[in-house]
Amino acid sequence: MADIKDAVQRDADRSTNVDFAKFKQQLTNSPEIVDLFQKAYTTLKLPKYESTEVEDVTKAFKVLEDEAKKQAAESAKRIQELEKELVLLKEERESLERVTMDEIFEREPEMREKFNEQIKKDEWF
Repeated sequence: MADIKDAVQRDADRSTNVDFAKFKQQLTNSPEIVDLFQKAYTTLKLPKYESTEVEDVTKAFKVLEDEAKKQAAESAKRIQELEKELVLLKEERESLERVTMDEIFEREPEMREKFNEQIKKDEWF
């Protein structure tokens, strides 16, 4: 990957100025060809590249970036909720070692009724 970057950088750094005098010296048998090329080169007008692709891609990435930030914020909020829930579960788990059935029945009276019904019907399993 570094080789590709180096090659691109070398090409970008290369000068686009053509040394026509050097070519005239090298082509001693027909220097007029160099003059023709020099004239054509100096009169060459390249069209300016106009495109909205970069703007379109920038807008698309902006939308994606905003969505990612929104999801990251929602995830952070959900993480906080889950951490609180985890703390409560740990506390509840630790309290199970000390809790009595009377305390459980106080919190869940329907459980007491259910168990009492099963006992009355002699249902143990």
